Amino acid sequence: MSLMEKELKELLASGETETLEFKENFDKESIETAVALANTKGGTILIGVSDKGKVKGAQIGKETLKDWANQISQATEPRVIPEIELNEIDGKSLVIIRIKEFPIKPVSVRGRCFRRVGSSNRIMPMQEIAQMHFHSTGMSWDKLPARDATIEDIDFEKVKRYIKKANETGRRKIGNDEEPLQVLEKLELIKEGQPTWAATLLFRKDPQRFLSQAVIHCGRFKEETIVIDDRMIEGTIIEQVEEAMDFIRKNINVKFVMTGQGEIFLMSLEWVKGIPIIFLVSQK
Repeated sequence: MSLMEKELKELLASGETETLEFKENFDKESIETAVALANTKGGTILIGVSDKGKVKGAQIGKETLKDWANQISQATEPRVIPEIELNEIDGKSLVIIRIKEFPIKPVSVRGRCFRRVGSSNRIMPMQEIAQMHFHSTGMSWDKLPARDATIEDIDFEKVKRYIKKANETGRRKIGNDEEPLQVLEKLELIKEGQPTWAATLLFRKDPQRFLSQAVIHCGRFKEETIVIDDRMIEGTIIEQVEEAMDFIRKNINVKFVMTGQGEIFLMSLEWVKGIPIIFLVSQK
């Protein structure tokens, strides 16, 4: 048995996976699988194999492999160029189509995008398509200019407070001669004269006007279904974090736990360089 034949039998025995698909015949679903693999981790399509991994053999003509490669590349956007080869196993023809993970995603076929989930192809909704594109290009939505936002929407007093705190903590050194607008431009929070979504979340006067979902909802539970304190926190991200931490400080109290073994466990919340730390101390 040749090395290739041994590898093929191992693939057949493994069954369909996230990176392996069996097809008895080449059809439009084969192209969808190629797209799904390109949008996930890449993988292999074996043509001439049943879903159960039984080799049926593929009908191959003189131009078949070239034709299948053309069908995949012409139906996909951006174009996926497969690696296709013909092999035999148990005297039957088997076509191996190898698909590499595409660097810039997502790839589409007939205007639809698929991704691989387990051994199935799943159509991607618009939100997932956008997230995949941003991730593959190293971008994120918060780096984009905020729709309809202007410089006048930025609260520069909040920017000044940020600059002061950044210098005090040593996280970022900002020169005293630098204007708040210059600082935002250097941080790429202003692009082409327009605030980004990140700038909107950090320094806008009323960030919830355009991002109503950008809030923190805090709750203190007495039991699984009983809430004894509740707060919906709005404002900029910085303000929300500070208010959320105030809520936590308010609702975490010192607690003594009697074990009956001559020990008392003292739990307390303390702040170390601005970070909340819970201390648990055993006392006899």
